[in-house]
Amino acid sequence: MRKTSLAVAVAIAATGLFAAGTAAAANSPAPGSFNVTANVQGSCRVTSTSDIAFGTYDPADVNASTPLDQNGSVSVRCVKGIAAKVALDQGQNGSGTCAAPARAMKEATSNELLAYEIYSDSGHASAWGCDAGNDVEFTAAASNADTVLTTYGRIPAGQDVGLGADFSDVVQVSVTF
Repeated sequence: MRKTSLAVAVAIAATGLFAAGTAAAANSPAPGSFNVTANVQGSCRVTSTSDIAFGTYDPADVNASTPLDQNGSVSVRCVKGIAAKVALDQGQNGSGTCAAPARAMKEATSNELLAYEIYSDSGHASAWGCDAGNDVEFTAAASNADTVLTTYGRIPAGQDVGLGADFSDVVQVSVTF
């Protein structure tokens, strides 16, 4: 009888282990989860510029009564949805203020000045400067595309300037957001 009781006890114990193993196998693999997070940094940067290359200015003939116009551009990339402001300083030879820029190119050997202006509109009505009243504002439509802003340059007609082959200036661009 002891053999039978022992055999029954072993069978019951084995059944219990089998049931426990089945229950553990039902929860395998055990479910779990984790979070994935990120923060998008707000940023803007000037990605490229193109020069305003006026070419030849002739104050005694063609440009005696007609200004000389030429365009360039400033490309800016910002994170989508950022409202940005693009300002242009007065250049290295400017004598005005941010509100009323008075830009000039300087001839390399004679130091003579040739006045010019940069506008934010093709009608040359809005001088592009470096304060809240005359900077250029936009809201970025996409993070992976540049916003290209045209710079409308003009040398006023009839300036009393001497011969010079190397008139130039450098204008700094800044972006705030």
